[in-house]
Amino acid sequence: MDSRSTRMATGVPELDAVLRGGLLRHRIHLIEGRPGTGKTTLGLRYLMHGIEDGDSCLYVTLSETVQELQATATNHGWSLSGIRIEELMPLPPDEQPAQTVLLPTDTELSALVDRIADLVASVGADRVVIDSMVEIRLLARDSAHYRRQVIDLRRRLSAVGATVMLLDDLTSDGREFELQSAAHGVITLEQIERSFGAARRRLRVVKLRGGDFQSGWHDFAILTGEILVFPSLIAQEHRRDDPEIRIVSGVDGFDAMFGGPMATGSSTMLIGPSGVGKTTLALQYALSMVRAGQHVGYFAFDESTATLRSRLVDHMGTDERTRQPRNFHLSRVNPSRISPGEFVWKVRRLVEDENVRLIIIDSINSYLDVIREEKSLLMQMNELFSYLGNMNVMSIVIGAHSASLDTSKEPDALSIITDNIISLRYLERDHCVDKAVCVLKKRHGAHSHDIRLLHLTDDGMRVGAAVAPAGAPGALPLAS
Repeated sequence: MDSRSTRMATGVPELDAVLRGGLLRHRIHLIEGRPGTGKTTLGLRYLMHGIEDGDSCLYVTLSETVQELQATATNHGWSLSGIRIEELMPLPPDEQPAQTVLLPTDTELSALVDRIADLVASVGADRVVIDSMVEIRLLARDSAHYRRQVIDLRRRLSAVGATVMLLDDLTSDGREFELQSAAHGVITLEQIERSFGAARRRLRVVKLRGGDFQSGWHDFAILTGEILVFPSLIAQEHRRDDPEIRIVSGVDGFDAMFGGPMATGSSTMLIGPSGVGKTTLALQYALSMVRAGQHVGYFAFDESTATLRSRLVDHMGTDERTRQPRNFHLSRVNPSRISPGEFVWKVRRLVEDENVRLIIIDSINSYLDVIREEKSLLMQMNELFSYLGNMNVMSIVIGAHSASLDTSKEPDALSIITDNIISLRYLERDHCVDKAVCVLKKRHGAHSHDIRLLHLTDDGMRVGAAVAPAGAPGALPLAS
């Protein structure tokens, strides 16, 4: 069966991807989350997309006024033209039935449920948003009473054939699951405050009765005029069989140490203290790829784009220095304003839309600040490396540290799952500081085990003589 006949698009394409096509048609879906998580914005976007598709759309508000909803839409530059908005409030006491053996809340809640169901039936809407269910809960004397009324509302709305979003604020004192149990689908929205920087928004599909969906948490962002969802990465769902690329750094002495070119799909970690030349070496590989006509994606967490662009251009030939190459995609990433899911999504867009064959992350230390609250660096990066490997993309990550490699601590622990490790360090000799480089690991192929002097010049970098073993005449000890 065509999924379009059983699914209804939400107006957020990436959310539809998580839902494997959209909401289930003619079913009741619960969108739950604390105030400020984006429920109303998602509800409005859902109805606006319905108007674009020629659907009849109804927004039933039990708390906000029409003017407040219009203000929300205006802030996003949206028009609610074509969407019918109805304010339904609980009946005032003087309009309650005069003779009844039921408690006032019983009749008031029943009357409100009847009004909602009758309104949806009379309008004949294809898409309906009811905002918010907390107003109905407040009229219920207990959870059993509330559940009965919710089930009755679900039954009557399902009979009409509308595809409904119920919005719930999760403001009750004790968390109960009457709505989750009664709804056909449940999406939870969450907002996490950080100690510094922008709050992180994420969502997950709790259930989708009779339908497939991608489980787990997915980061999302609300920008002016749009909602962006970043589906969590599943590496095994992606594969590309592009021709193999083998690229060298262009520094003869280093390429001999490394044992030749980097292989397609490999991951490499450059480690060492600040200022030792890690970024310079990464830019050497980027420049080689650019000159070979391949696309490179460079994510800068620390240095400014102007500085990196200048450094790249300075190492190009005089006839190439007029502008930044079009196949060099440079992005400045602010770790305090981005979520892990959004960063991975940016990587995916370069790989899948621009056919990037080399990804450079500079530095992994700053990327840690993005995902630290999850305590899952190895899992996230292993999934990202697996994805890049499946897509035949090389990756280079830069990690700064000032001591010996310690794989029990971040970011050095990342070296366990990378294919190659290149270490850059400082040496002390005759009261002068020199630099040195060595290859600690190369998973595919042989490499030199020498520690060699490294010279950074205006023209790039050059590898010099091997450093003598400790204790030998003229040995160069590691700087303390």
